[in-house]
Amino acid sequence: MRVVIIRQVTRLAVIMILLMAFSSGAFAGDIQGQKPVMFIGDTFQFVPGAWASYVVHDRAKDEHYRMWMATLEKAPQGNKPASWMEIEVVMEKNPPVVTRFLVEETPQGPGELLEVIVQMKGYSPFTVPEKYYKEQDKEVGNFQVARTVKRVVQRTIRFAQRDLTVVEVEAIDAQGKRVAATVSESVLPIGVVLAETEEVGMYLDNWGAQAKTKITGTPMNFYLWLMMQIGDGLTK
Repeated sequence: MRVVIIRQVTRLAVIMILLMAFSSGAFAGDIQGQKPVMFIGDTFQFVPGAWASYVVHDRAKDEHYRMWMATLEKAPQGNKPASWMEIEVVMEKNPPVVTRFLVEETPQGPGELLEVIVQMKGYSPFTVPEKYYKEQDKEVGNFQVARTVKRVVQRTIRFAQRDLTVVEVEAIDAQGKRVAATVSESVLPIGVVLAETEEVGMYLDNWGAQAKTKITGTPMNFYLWLMMQIGDGLTK
């Protein structure tokens, strides 16, 4: 009986956090798994099935997490080229979170967000209301593009048992902060081998092809999803 009660309280706590996050407009800040993603210049390539995994060090919070990202099927919207892509964030003390984006394709990488779906491990997926990713100060789908200002040196390295041609670059992000990066056209989809700022370090772990969606089940309206979770929490 004690185990059942603890599980019920934990589940209700998660639900209340979600409810407060959406009602306060702090969706990404309160739901673990919504993290900024750093791109460098024009290294992004929309290749269906391409994936790469990274270890990320958030120095400000002194935390490490793993990030997997992939470009999946193309889905043009009228005359606008668009693709589905996914990002999975795995943190030490939280369940994995997969975020699926339908994004406009631009030469600099992902452009306008057209649809967003989120799934936390152990829960059904839900569609994120537009107001949480269409606003200027959006947190969901926070893609941060740094502009390359100097190509320092090109060299070949051995990485994950493969020879890899890389270029060390100096870049500046949208806030004018310096980014030191190592990039490669062979590392699809985002081309980043290493990227470091004062706040964050992003380090390539592996990359490959034939990625598939990690979303399971049919996404539902968020508010309906939330009501279902509350109902389930009260009956368990």
